Order: sequence, then C-alpha cells, then structure tokens
Amino acid sequence: RGDHPVERTPLRQWTLKITDYADRLEAGLDGLDWPSGTMTSQQQWIGKSEGCNIDFEIDGVDEEKITVFTTRADTLFGVTYVTLAPEHPLVSSITTAEQKEAVDAYVQKTSSRSDLDRTAAKEKTGVFTGGYAVHPLTGEKVPIWVGDYVLGSYGTGA
Repeated sequence: RGDHPVERTPLRQWTLKITDYADRLEAGLDGLDWPSGTMTSQQQWIGKSEGCNIDFEIDGVDEEKITVFTTRADTLFGVTYVTLAPEHPLVSSITTAEQKEAVDAYVQKTSSRSDLDRTAAKEKTGVFTGGYAVHPLTGEKVPIWVGDYVLGSYGTGA
C-alpha cells in the first residue's frame, strides 16, 4: 500500500523440510477421491524433484565450490554459464570488485520481489559477477551470473 518499498529480510524461523517427507506425502494422496485439480495442486505443493547435485569449483578459490541441483544431468556437457540466486551465500564472495556495484544494485532490486513474482515473470534478468566456475567435465572456465529466475528456496539456489 502507498507504493512503499518492500524488502525481503531473511528471518530465523522454524521450517518443515518438506522434501524429506515428499515420498510419504505423495503416497498419502493415493486412493483419495478428490477432484483432479486439487490432486494436481497437492502434488505441485509437495514439489518433489528427482535429480542430482553437481559441484563446480570456483576459479581462483580453493575452499569453496558451487553445488548445482539439476533434474537434467544429461545436459551437463552443454553448460556455458552458472547462475546463482540473488540470495545465495556465495554471491558476495564470488563477485569481483569491478562488478560489485552492479551486483549489489541487482541483489537489492531483486530482494523486493517474491519467489512467485520472480518465477512468473516472462523476462528473466541477471548480472555477471565477474567470477568463473570450472566446468567439471571439460575444465573450461564458465561465467558465474546472478539471476532472478533462480530461487534460493529450490534445490541449492544455483
């Protein structure tokens, strides 16, 4: 209301890690006589994704790595960049001095948008951090970006 700026602030809170219970929750839907739209909504709310984590080393940084969750490991050879969620904890340490101002402004701008807003938007945006990851199969350097279409709450936030 009143066009006042909204800022998302990470709060320490209790959460239920629903992914730990996804199989049990999905099994509980079996045999229910609910409308198909309701069943679909429940399955989407459970949000079970099957995939794997892939580690990318960070060029010039020995003690950190970027772990990427993907449901399509078969596309790994085609990776040409890595994108982090704006709220990813490595964003500030990966960002170079030359890109700091642009990345900070982008993260600030994106922090006012909800996850729903970010995923529903047709235009996906991002900014280059100045850092590079090392492709785990080819050894080539690939740029690391920060993008609004990657959510910190899904997978690993990368």
